Amino acid sequence: MAQQPQAWDAGTPGGPGGPPRGGGSGKALAVIAAGVILIVVVAVAAVVLVVRSTHDGHDTSASAAQSSSVLPSTTTPTPSGSPSTTAPAAAQCPPATAAPDTPAGWRTVAGKRGLAYDVPPNWTVASCGTLVGWEKRCNDGPFGYCAIRTMSGAATLDAPGCGDNSVGVSGLPGASNTTDINEAVRDEAALVADIYTSDSGHVPTVQLSPPRQLTVGGAPAVQVVASVSNIATSNCVGPTAIHSMVATTVPGQQGCVLFVISAPQGVPDAVSPAVVTEMVSTLRRAS
Repeated sequence: MAQQPQAWDAGTPGGPGGPPRGGGSGKALAVIAAGVILIVVVAVAAVVLVVRSTHDGHDTSASAAQSSSVLPSTTTPTPSGSPSTTAPAAAQCPPATAAPDTPAGWRTVAGKRGLAYDVPPNWTVASCGTLVGWEKRCNDGPFGYCAIRTMSGAATLDAPGCGDNSVGVSGLPGASNTTDINEAVRDEAALVADIYTSDSGHVPTVQLSPPRQLTVGGAPAVQVVASVSNIATSNCVGPTAIHSMVATTVPGQQGCVLFVISAPQGVPDAVSPAVVTEMVSTLRRAS
């Protein structure tokens, strides 16, 4: 029997599933970790970082950042000499195979967690081993920063005239602590306020949609969309955002797998709600 939809409160920054509370930052930062080569991308409100890894990083919690060092963006990053005991990420990546109903011109993203989806042609598809995520200031993190959320199976849409800023970010994070898709998407929703909190500590308003039941590859899935408003703005950060979250299960994967799309609004070339909906409709099992 399908689980009945339920209404959830948006929670508060640093709620269940999130790291300690703290303000985000709009600056791009350099990150160095064992076996990691840096690629920098700027944020929505909190820091958005991209780390290209030569091995399979763990991206389900703040632990990814705990093994990293955050340095000023003017510092040239160099990989650590620490050896990796994990198999190369490329060996774990499924092929990015388009589906019969993939929209014309769209590009396929395949993640190591067994899901794939499509993005519009103007999006940049990251390599399978690339981690994308958000950081915020915290007292006990490396150099004063902690990860809010990191995810692989990622793609980004560059913001025109804003350097390395992105106006769209998508990825496939995991939630290994639960097989309950409703719990997984609820925990994910608890991170949204932190993601869009400014470096000065300005907390936005988060309104969650009712859960929408769907299926992905024959498995039950649930989607919740967060409408974020009252975001502290800048030349490259708009006042609102759409943050879509889908949770499902995949055979062979521990717990749940999620599909997250961040789409800031009120900026040039913003990703429309219709495009977010179409991206979600392409979510499927990887070939």
